Amino acid sequence: MRPQRHRRASPAEREPDDAAGAGGADDLATTVEGAVEEAVSPTAPGHREGSGVVLDLEQVVSRRAPTVRVSLGVGVACACALGVLTLAVVGHGGVLTGWDDDVHAWVVGVRGSVDVAVANAVTIGGVTTWTLPAVGVVGALALPGRRSVRARLGAGLLLAAVASAGVYVGLLVNHATGRARPPEVDWAGAAGGPSFPSGHTTTATLVALCAAWALSARVTGTRRRRLLWAGAAAYALAVGWSRVWLGVHWPSDVVGGWLFATAWCAVAVAVASWWRERGDDRDSPGAHDG
Repeated sequence: MRPQRHRRASPAEREPDDAAGAGGADDLATTVEGAVEEAVSPTAPGHREGSGVVLDLEQVVSRRAPTVRVSLGVGVACACALGVLTLAVVGHGGVLTGWDDDVHAWVVGVRGSVDVAVANAVTIGGVTTWTLPAVGVVGALALPGRRSVRARLGAGLLLAAVASAGVYVGLLVNHATGRARPPEVDWAGAAGGPSFPSGHTTTATLVALCAAWALSARVTGTRRRRLLWAGAAAYALAVGWSRVWLGVHWPSDVVGGWLFATAWCAVAVAVASWWRERGDDRDSPGAHDG
């Protein structure tokens, strides 16, 4: 028996959730400007004396981060897979459509009230209004050593900016494809807007990967780091599952969200690692000889 038909989400609830308060914008802008200025200043705590690089990525990039080639390779691979999937979605590929329909029909037929309630709780993990600020807090707390409040705020803003920019670009892709969602009669949760890629899944994956990236510098031991990344993956997978289980997304929408967010974070890590390596090269002995 199908669950009771759900209402269409209000603008504040729609996915992707991009509502933001405007109060105190001037004060916030002043605070952010000061924090970022201190965080990137060559005289900020933790910057190497005489460094030729304005932003010392020692603060935000772990030396355990993947190399530029590895990160870029992962990003390109995921981007290519996303491109193929997007073309199939836009072109209404028969195999893809049939798979989406089959999985969706099976979910609607087997789900019950308890698992629907669990899915509605899990799906909150993809809401931008709390996840983006949360990843900023993680970035601030993960900053190594004794730092000023402003320096930590700058590091948190940098990490949140990576995730926020990814959410924004994902939203552009979402509106560009304009894919229709599953029939509203099958919905067991609130949703709104186009379907591909899933906004909640994209947000959850971006936040999980960014948080794990920042925390990996503070975690010691291979086993603990593996558990950290496994936790990030489980978080992203759970939110993706919830969107399919609630009937508000096709399975390929969720796969698209995973691919897009992974590609975005991988390229961000590649850029940050390249910038840091560039700074290390410029600071190495003999770099300015001749």
